[in-house]
Amino acid sequence: MRTNTARSVVSVIDTLRLTIPAESFAPADVFWMQRQMHKLTKSDASGDLTDWSLMTGLDLPSYVDSFTLKVGSRVTIEASPKIYQGHNVDGPKTLREAADRIVNFIFGIVLRLESWPPASLWFVARLDITYSYDFGSRPLLECWFDSVVGLNRGQRRSSVVCSVEDDPISVRAAPSGRTLYLGLGSRLKVGKIYSKAGDLVAHPPLCIRGNIEFLDALVEEFQPIGRFECQIRAPWLSIQSTRIGLLPSVYVHDEHFAVNAALFMQRSGFPVFPSSRSKHPIFYFTVGYLSTFLDIDSVWDSEFQHLFAREVAMADDTLIKELLLLAKTPGQARAAFQFYNSVRQSGFSAARHSVGKTQFYAHRKLLASAGVSAAMLQDGAPLVRLAPSAVNVRAFTPRRDRLEVVEQVHSHFLPSNVERLHAEVFRRSA
Repeated sequence: MRTNTARSVVSVIDTLRLTIPAESFAPADVFWMQRQMHKLTKSDASGDLTDWSLMTGLDLPSYVDSFTLKVGSRVTIEASPKIYQGHNVDGPKTLREAADRIVNFIFGIVLRLESWPPASLWFVARLDITYSYDFGSRPLLECWFDSVVGLNRGQRRSSVVCSVEDDPISVRAAPSGRTLYLGLGSRLKVGKIYSKAGDLVAHPPLCIRGNIEFLDALVEEFQPIGRFECQIRAPWLSIQSTRIGLLPSVYVHDEHFAVNAALFMQRSGFPVFPSSRSKHPIFYFTVGYLSTFLDIDSVWDSEFQHLFAREVAMADDTLIKELLLLAKTPGQARAAFQFYNSVRQSGFSAARHSVGKTQFYAHRKLLASAGVSAAMLQDGAPLVRLAPSAVNVRAFTPRRDRLEVVEQVHSHFLPSNVERLHAEVFRRSA
């Protein structure tokens, strides 16, 4: 029993992990990159991996403005828009643009190769899709966080965990209360919601960290902003390929899925990347293919849109009628309703472990079709609090003047820092 609010936001592509067979590069370039790879990533005294920062030339964690490079039988890179613009508040709106800018920046500007495979031919191993919403104020954003995790006692607990491995319904709040995770720990798809102002305080753009007044103004602008990130990985794209329209539905129950899908792609003129898995092979898609056939908005919707539904009061008799209409048999409807009642009586975790895994997912799917959202199922309440509506939550577009300052400062220092990278890191132990 929900009516969805309209969403009017523009997606931003954040972190990308791209991979391609090493044979796509010149052999001499592969050998050179293998020698430099271990200089870009190293262990500090505590044993933690650190990466070279393009902004400061210091060994800093990878959340700043660095990138990862791994070279073996394949070449794999991972980076966000931070590497070429100093921030990831805003950025490329399409997968093709994001991949083009990252690939060309790493191999052209930083590594200074003469040639490299075009971005469209790289295979996507990870894709982060982000949206930002303006909640009006930081307190309203915090209150919405509380409603998502099902809190009603007026204070935040350190965490809310009801999860099993790869369970996308789990919702976990970080101890600070600043970040919520949906499906934390999943190897397929993870949702993350956090305060962008809090993120800027914790991880400010390095190029402006000395300008306290400017940074404070930037943080203040983002106080009411909630950032929504949907991280999807190659296994999810492979498993869901027929459902989301990447491959024909004839491959839904194909026991030789990877082999036949590869033949389909080859006949269609697209490159194929072999999976290293033998039991359950992953089918990888190129940037060019996903740019044409992947609906970015629908992927985001599958992770977050239920949180923006206008929930209405649902009496028990209304729910059971919905279940009877949707279930294949009355027995399935009664079993799903009984499971929901057990959530109310014993809590989600106890109810979850009182049934088998297959039964649990069947109940959850049926209840979701009847209007019981993930937040409702976590809480187990028969009458549901109202989620934010389109009236009090607005799509957010950051001020370009402040972001342009960050980008200009980053661009100013970038050439000298790349020179230092080649002089101090690449050549020092060559």
